[in-house]
Amino acid sequence: MKKISLALALLLLCTLAIQAQTKKPSTAPAKTGTKTGATTKEAPAEEAPAAPSNLVLDSSFELDDVKLLKSYGQLPAMIKNWGSPNAANADLFNTMAKSTKVAAPKNDLGTEEPFEGSGYGGFRAFTKDPKKTRSYLQTRLTKKLAKDKLYCVRFNVSLSDLSKWGANNVGMFISDRKVQNTNTNALAFQPQITEKTNAPITTMSGWETICGTYLATGREEYIIIGCFGIEADIKLEKVIKPASQEGMIMPDAYYYIDNVEIVEIVSQGECFCGKKEDKDPDLIYSRASAKNVDMKPAEMVKATSVWFSYLSAEIPSMFEQELLDMAKLLEENPTMKLDLVGHSDNDEQNETKTKKNYIGLAQTRAESVKKFLTDNGVAASRITVSGKDNTVPASDKATPMGKAQNRRVEFSAK
Repeated sequence: MKKISLALALLLLCTLAIQAQTKKPSTAPAKTGTKTGATTKEAPAEEAPAAPSNLVLDSSFELDDVKLLKSYGQLPAMIKNWGSPNAANADLFNTMAKSTKVAAPKNDLGTEEPFEGSGYGGFRAFTKDPKKTRSYLQTRLTKKLAKDKLYCVRFNVSLSDLSKWGANNVGMFISDRKVQNTNTNALAFQPQITEKTNAPITTMSGWETICGTYLATGREEYIIIGCFGIEADIKLEKVIKPASQEGMIMPDAYYYIDNVEIVEIVSQGECFCGKKEDKDPDLIYSRASAKNVDMKPAEMVKATSVWFSYLSAEIPSMFEQELLDMAKLLEENPTMKLDLVGHSDNDEQNETKTKKNYIGLAQTRAESVKKFLTDNGVAASRITVSGKDNTVPASDKATPMGKAQNRRVEFSAK
């Protein structure tokens, strides 16, 4: 009896083992984040968009071997892709250099840590010393700039601690050809990129970013950095030597330079030129409306416009009284209807390529004016709105004032 029971038990165990081996895998959905079987493939991770390529080689003036770096004027010889447009060579500094003339952060001209890496360049923007001359840096870009493409241009400068002055006209000249003068004369070109107000640059502690956008013609291939213009046109600002800095003040304006960048961008907003709070106050165009009591109502309407700050559809307070007068005019002329047409500038239109929320900004401005009028008693049915974006500019000038003139809503009676 015991033998029979044992045999039955063994038979049962064998049956269960066979069933376990032949059981199909479960087809129930797997939990999120787990594999469902050998044939399941994980979705490929999305690749981050590639960073824009800097068109400037050796942009931070780095050296692998500093043994030969001993004196001033060695930048063209030590940095392969950089040279000088005249006979006055720019300087090179490095944290591993032994000579105090070209060491970093402390050297015979001042004290400054590299903005990036272990090296930086240097140029003389102005001098009263007859034995010295102004110097420049020049390099060829990795490729020509593309016609009608927008570029963000940046470089960092720091006034040396033993300089007597800071100077203006420090900037970058973007050129279609290489400049190679055999003398040490200053260059009289007009730089396209300067400090935003072209004021004397006096930053000694740390680095100041010189930055701007540039619309290419398609011929540009070289850049030159330095202080441009004749001596009589340069504005100087006297500075005070830091208390911790040793050495005699030089009758110069001498700048260290580091981290030079030129990258292609789609819209102006991609070119970050400093802290948000450093942004220039928005320029809002305004002119006295040419209105008089002899005007007909339709002429009064046509003489009215509202201008806006950059990327904004908010009505500036300076135009509120004019809009209240418009509401009163419409009340006095109950059969008159109003047509509002909004406009934007070229920079704002470029912003729509990367920031979709700005699409239709021109019409949104017209809608803002309509809402103001309806809030002040004008029937909505009497007002039509439309937007022309940047297709009908009031000004063709690419100046800040010209752009401000284009950010507007125009009025007409019908």
